[in-house]
Amino acid sequence: MATIKVIERSNYSQRRYERRAAFLARKREEIKTPSRSVEEIWDSIFKPVDETDVLANLLIGIKDIPDVERKHPRLRKPIMSDGSVTARG
Repeated sequence: MATIKVIERSNYSQRRYERRAAFLARKREEIKTPSRSVEEIWDSIFKPVDETDVLANLLIGIKDIPDVERKHPRLRKPIMSDGSVTARG
C-alpha cells in the first residue's frame, strides 16, 4: 500500500513571511560586496594618471595661450563738460 504524506498546514501570513525572508536573504547575498584595501578605495576615487602626460598637456596648453591682456579695463563714466560728476555718472 502507498504511504500518504501529510503536509503540515500553515496560514497565509506565515508562508508569506517565509517567502519574504528567503527573498531578502537572496538579495543580501547578491548585494554583499567584497572587502577592498585602502589603495583600491583611493584608486576608485582618484583615477591613477601618468604625471608626464599631465605635465606635457599643461605645458602645451600654456604655450597655446596668446599673450594678450585677459581683462578689459573698465571704461570710466563720462565726466560732464564743466568737470563735475553727477550721481548718474
